[in-house]
Amino acid sequence: MLGSEKGTIEMKILTTIIASILLIQSAANASEANDPGQQDKKPNVLFIAIDDLNDWTGMLKGNPQSRTPHMDRLAAKGMLFTNAHCAAPACGPSRSAIMSGIRPSTSGNYINKSSLIHNPILNNSVLLPEFFGRNGYYVCGAGKLFHGYHFNNEVKGRGFDEYYPSKTQDLPSFEGLKFASKLPLNGWARQADWGPCLPGVTVDDHPDGKTANWATKKLLGGNLKEPFFLGAGIFMPHLPNYAPQEYFDRFPLEDIKLPEGFREDDLDDVPAAHAKMAHNPWLNRIRATNQWKPAIQAYLACTAMVDDLIGQIVEALENSKYAGNTIIVLWSDHGFQLGEKERWAKYSLWERATRVNMVWVAPGVTKPRSTSARPVNLLDIYPTLASLTGCTPPEGQLEGNDLSVLMKDPDAAWVKATVTTFGYKNYGVRSERYRYIVYEDGTEELYDHAKDKWEWLNLADNPEYAAIKKKMLKEIPAHHEPYGVAYKVPKRKRKGQ
Repeated sequence: MLGSEKGTIEMKILTTIIASILLIQSAANASEANDPGQQDKKPNVLFIAIDDLNDWTGMLKGNPQSRTPHMDRLAAKGMLFTNAHCAAPACGPSRSAIMSGIRPSTSGNYINKSSLIHNPILNNSVLLPEFFGRNGYYVCGAGKLFHGYHFNNEVKGRGFDEYYPSKTQDLPSFEGLKFASKLPLNGWARQADWGPCLPGVTVDDHPDGKTANWATKKLLGGNLKEPFFLGAGIFMPHLPNYAPQEYFDRFPLEDIKLPEGFREDDLDDVPAAHAKMAHNPWLNRIRATNQWKPAIQAYLACTAMVDDLIGQIVEALENSKYAGNTIIVLWSDHGFQLGEKERWAKYSLWERATRVNMVWVAPGVTKPRSTSARPVNLLDIYPTLASLTGCTPPEGQLEGNDLSVLMKDPDAAWVKATVTTFGYKNYGVRSERYRYIVYEDGTEELYDHAKDKWEWLNLADNPEYAAIKKKMLKEIPAHHEPYGVAYKVPKRKRKGQ
């Protein structure tokens, strides 16, 4: 047989094999499309919450000193919302809004001491874990997903099939942390403290390390019932800022810089009403004791530890059998001020306190390295998850928007602004360019972020911006629910909270 004839025969055989493979694959695809079990298979959800993390992350570029390579990598896998804001700048009302999809101005849940179960609007709502349970999901979680008191004393695992450490204790024990001296180390109270653990203490000894390890084992174990909703709540960088020494070593004290957004006379053009918003004297005490840079070092150290734990959880998912059919949503519940506007806390309606991290990776929906600067809110998480999982949302309950619209088309028509609420009739409105604040007494602030990202110049009294204020004012909710019932703080708090 001539070489050319032999080659022709081999080519025909190869073509026949390829055609057969394609036919088999086509038949398999058709079979899968007609198989209700495959066609209706719902995606899993990995729901990662971070407490008190502001925009000091690499992906949001809030502070060049921060190092968050794992979160930055996650953001590069999907869509990062660069103009995302909280529903309220405090743990309790922020998380109540996320878990119910209801605005604070609708529920009356404005501050940390507002009860959840004694608020009929919230208590009668379908909470997010309940929603997934009703739609056939196995619902499990660990760490801080709800506000601590709400979960441990009121919700008590409601909607969860499984919770670590238990349905009446959201945070793992702090007992594994050891220190060189009696607490507090550097602050003046346990809840406002910071500092490194003794050498030998590792991230596995930290409660957040325990939460991450639990999530890792669940994902790699391969025994999760599908579809599943798995929540992992990371407590840091919430105070007290304790972390293993290795994380402090990453940020030498001599290299620490004070916040670029701090200005001594920053409050000169701000209405007095701001001082009524849970203002505390911590920054004054930190400065008086020459602890500003050490405290910033601790915040950066704890953020770096959190980043490592996020990397661990995400890597576990990527190495699991669930990787191709799991939505990831990562969010922080509000921001945090480390000196800006003379504050050391959240509890305000300024950018540092309301801007949050929000990343989505939805297989088949989000595109790698996509971003959106549209104004969005943590209230949008619930309706977006409902949309992405194909589950019908509870009728008439959700007040957020479906972010999958922007995931599919970043240029799609969208809302003009998003609203943050803190206290009765106190609102912050954020558009793509402006921030407008109006307090209960009617006093106002207006900032142009195209020219003033640190919000140093209040334009509210400038007549040239009257039309802008008028537009922003239209975004304020029409209904202002009175304060809900407050819960009573127990006399003895659990260690570490």
